[in-house]
Amino acid sequence: MTRRLRLGFLLGLVLLLSMAAQSGKSYSADRFDVDIIAQRDRSLLVRETVVFRFQGGPFSFVFRELPTDHTDGITGIVAGVDGEPWPEGTGPGQVEITGNDPIVVTWHLSPTADRVQSFTLSYQALGVVRQTQASDVLDWQALPDEYDYDIAASRVTVSYPADMMQLTAPEVLTGKADTTADDGQAIFTQGNLSSGDPLVIRLNFAPGSFSNEPPLWQMEQAAQNSYAWIWFVAAAIVLLGGLAAFIRAARPYSRSVPKATIYLYKPPLELSPALAGYLADTAVGWQHGLATLFELAARGLIEIEQTREKSAFRSPEFDVTLLERPEGLKFHEQALLDLLFTDKKGVEHNVITLSEIGKLVTSSRWQQFTDVLRDEADLEGLTDDNAKARGKQIIGWGAALLIVSLLLVLPTFLLRGTFGAWPLVAVASVALVGLVGILVGAGMSPLSEKGYAYATAFEPFRQLLKDVATDKTNLPDPTYYETYLPYAAAYGIAEPWVKEQAKSDYQQLPAYFRAAANAEGMGAFVAVISAASHSGGRRHPPGGRGWRRSQRRGLNDSRNLIRERATPARSLILPT
Repeated sequence: MTRRLRLGFLLGLVLLLSMAAQSGKSYSADRFDVDIIAQRDRSLLVRETVVFRFQGGPFSFVFRELPTDHTDGITGIVAGVDGEPWPEGTGPGQVEITGNDPIVVTWHLSPTADRVQSFTLSYQALGVVRQTQASDVLDWQALPDEYDYDIAASRVTVSYPADMMQLTAPEVLTGKADTTADDGQAIFTQGNLSSGDPLVIRLNFAPGSFSNEPPLWQMEQAAQNSYAWIWFVAAAIVLLGGLAAFIRAARPYSRSVPKATIYLYKPPLELSPALAGYLADTAVGWQHGLATLFELAARGLIEIEQTREKSAFRSPEFDVTLLERPEGLKFHEQALLDLLFTDKKGVEHNVITLSEIGKLVTSSRWQQFTDVLRDEADLEGLTDDNAKARGKQIIGWGAALLIVSLLLVLPTFLLRGTFGAWPLVAVASVALVGLVGILVGAGMSPLSEKGYAYATAFEPFRQLLKDVATDKTNLPDPTYYETYLPYAAAYGIAEPWVKEQAKSDYQQLPAYFRAAANAEGMGAFVAVISAASHSGGRRHPPGGRGWRRSQRRGLNDSRNLIRERATPARSLILPT
């Protein structure tokens, strides 16, 4: 152990010394000057001079990137130090030139520290001055795209034949600089530049000042632009055709529950709160498990007790106790009890804390409940296998189109010399149609005719609970606060539902809840509802496939039993 401690100490000391050495290593530029001579053939002769001040060290290289976009290329690169040109190579005192766009120029130095050196770079940028009907335009980025050092002063000088006439004063397109102009010359000066400060300049000359032929890149760009309409038409065809195909495929199963125009003050059908909540959004979340928990508690099977009050440093805690495991439970009710009161090894227990429930809900075991609730909805005839299959099919088509769009990126890149970036418009439309297909498939309702009828029947009741929870209407009987709490939980409004009860005159607590000795009863009940509502989320990691298969077999064996238990729809209970 002592040896390990010593080794750790030495490694830490080496790291600290290295950091200290690095902290004393810095560099900046006293000057970054650029001299540009515009040629009549639309090229530029450029000479850059950068005076670097190295503090600390050692430094072993300096590099400069030269972008070649909007040029016909860069040639004649010559680099040197302190007025002496350096030969090409990768050793100390040599210059390495690599890349195409950008071209990377690297000065390989002998170990250098605490020194001031002048680095020069000369090159010819071809086809820079572009041609328009109104003028010949010289745009140039005088300073690098990115640099991580300060520049004390910079001077950019653009020279051109004296007989050329500028139509406008020299402009700074990006960055800040003082400009002066004279016959055959424009000067841009600036100082105290921080790392990354840009400088892009523009000079506008009279038409015909340069050669009659525009740069090759400009002609290629014009040719590429002439094909743009083809790619936009192709994109429109793909987009409209794909959307129409997805809409047509989803239409037989696309319907929404009509908005309620009345309230129902009682559940219209004998359906468990969890299944009623599932009909509302056809997605299983913790809210359905919470609804089942409150439903079982209301039937005297579960007790909830506050064991710790909220303090400045701790959240409240609650014990959930299983009092009885009766026969005849619904499948999703039994699945919830198995999840909460049986550990991974199959050992049963009777007490679980609310914080432990939160961990279960975000674990792979949560799938035990979600799968059973979906299967039970299937066996109750609330979902349509054809609708679910069509939804998966549309999602598959959408995913396939997304994959195709990714595969099309490579040929689009290879064709960029002929068509430019315009084919990406069509590729993007393929990706967009694929994304829309996934969203359409995921948003399709799996409900059957029976499920749709049940969801429509429950909608006025759901709207009542929602409006009560948002204080838009009142209940005719305050005892409904306790009675309909499982349904409020299934609809995701348990917390505002109980908070509305706390503001009312009805302060009766459910028989299954006990507050801490010194806690205020209704406040403690609001706390447990709030904590329970936030114990889980709607998205959970997949898992429990073997358990799901065995449970599904049990459900299939009991299919007739469930159908026998199912209660036929009653007449709607209208408000009084």
